Amino acid sequence: MLEFFRQKGLTSVIYGIIIVGMILVFVLGFNPSAGKKLGSVSEACAARVKGNCIEPKAHRASYRLVFSRGTGGMKQATASRIVLEGMIERELLVAEAQRFGLTVSENEINDSIIAGNVLVSMPSDNVQLQRQIGIDDGKIHVGFKDPKTKQFEMKTYERLVKQLTGRSPTEFREWQSREILAGKMRDLIRAPVRVADDEGFDRFKTERTTSTVSYVVVRKGWLEKYALKLDAKELEAAKSKAKEASDGVKKKADDVLARVKKGEDFGKLAKEFSEDPGSKDNNGEYPGEMVAQFVEPFKKAVDEVKPGELVPHLVETNFGYHIIKRELAKDGKLPPVRHILVKYATEKPEDAEKKFKDAKAIELAKDVAKAITADLKAGKPADDVMKAAIAKYGVLKPEAKKADKPAGDKGKGGDAGAGDASAAADAAPAAPEFTAETDPERPQLLTSSAFNRGGDPIPAISGEAAMEISTFAFSAKVGDIVPEPIRTDDGYLIVMLKDQKPATKEEFDKERDQYMQVLLFAKKAEALANYTRRLRESNKGDIKVDENNVMGAKSDAGPAQMDDDDGP
Repeated sequence: MLEFFRQKGLTSVIYGIIIVGMILVFVLGFNPSAGKKLGSVSEACAARVKGNCIEPKAHRASYRLVFSRGTGGMKQATASRIVLEGMIERELLVAEAQRFGLTVSENEINDSIIAGNVLVSMPSDNVQLQRQIGIDDGKIHVGFKDPKTKQFEMKTYERLVKQLTGRSPTEFREWQSREILAGKMRDLIRAPVRVADDEGFDRFKTERTTSTVSYVVVRKGWLEKYALKLDAKELEAAKSKAKEASDGVKKKADDVLARVKKGEDFGKLAKEFSEDPGSKDNNGEYPGEMVAQFVEPFKKAVDEVKPGELVPHLVETNFGYHIIKRELAKDGKLPPVRHILVKYATEKPEDAEKKFKDAKAIELAKDVAKAITADLKAGKPADDVMKAAIAKYGVLKPEAKKADKPAGDKGKGGDAGAGDASAAADAAPAAPEFTAETDPERPQLLTSSAFNRGGDPIPAISGEAAMEISTFAFSAKVGDIVPEPIRTDDGYLIVMLKDQKPATKEEFDKERDQYMQVLLFAKKAEALANYTRRLRESNKGDIKVDENNVMGAKSDAGPAQMDDDDGP
């Protein structure tokens, strides 16, 4: 530095004095003892980790920074817990870093602040979330720059720290010191991770090798139209059973209502009989403010009674039967509402026929799929197998659809010619649009596009069926057929491996650098996630969370609005 000044002369000396002055101001301003003293010690902690308190205000500050642009539809309680888990992980890593003798210097804290970063720990097992919310390795870039000079400025720094985190400069420095120390521990964990070329190529082959399959879908829709013959006695028995179940539910609801009218404790009855998870353990009660969110018949019934009154009849909604009582108002709020929900039986009588038909169609689809599989395994040509299956099972003719009335028809008061045409159309049903041999849903041999592991093997096939197809496609030999037909949402699937194209070394070499970099990042993230998972497990006795002090926990712990499966 002195040699530099000698070479540059007086001008450099002046610049040097200015720089030294700036450094002194910076260090004095950032001194750990500078700024306001910490407030009174509070015993309130969102969590305690190995004896260290994570204060609710520190938790709130991290939450505001991480989710400054919203939670993307995530519940506040969930987002809040994610932030708290990151802070718990930080404290565990800090303890590990101290055990390894790692430290943080004042200059390291200063450098991070001058770079404009605010460091916030996120759970290491959720890298995808960090990317979604724009946080790279826990760094949130703030800047701390003067708007005019675009340079770091102390007043801007102090103002933004207070504004964004609600912390004093001293508190902020302590926070960032712990974040930097945890970051050093993360670097130490990730440092030894390497990816060898052979490992990279093997992973590349696994990911980039593609398969193509031929397949046949035996759909229940096709069978219902052309093959399914229902046994009238079995159908009537199913409908009768559904009606008995439905009548039983109605009687149960009537009996509970009668007991309420006789004066039995509503809360106890709710806990015993209600099938609404959002209120049964709260004596059947919902805050009055929530009633506006419920379905119309429920709201109407509440509006028809005065506070303190019971709705005298069962209220029926698409969820089941409700017994409703409007309570007296408390603390100037809207009157709360208590209710007991008795859900419908598994099926309503009007749904019994459809369910019976679906079950029979699925059963038949399995039999047809097994027969097709056996013929294909026997070496019969696929086209012949399809034709034989259609000829054997496609024996029924669906009911013809009536032709639509001509647009000019206006009924009795309309044009006479149009009316005559309409009458003729009603008298002569139109022919079916398809036959068993031409219907698009018929069993037919199709071919997929090339797909890799994790891709979509066949359009509209998802979930477990897609996983089963993918597993078969990358473990079988070309020409193999699945041992058993695969169940899908609307029938059964027969799959044959038509082709497989392994990824080549030449393809790998073209993408080597970028691919290896991505793979190394993923492997380091996995190593860190595994380490912190073990760390949590071994220290679980030293992690205490106080739900009363976790932001969002109280609001989500109370009675929740019922969703479409649970209540009004």
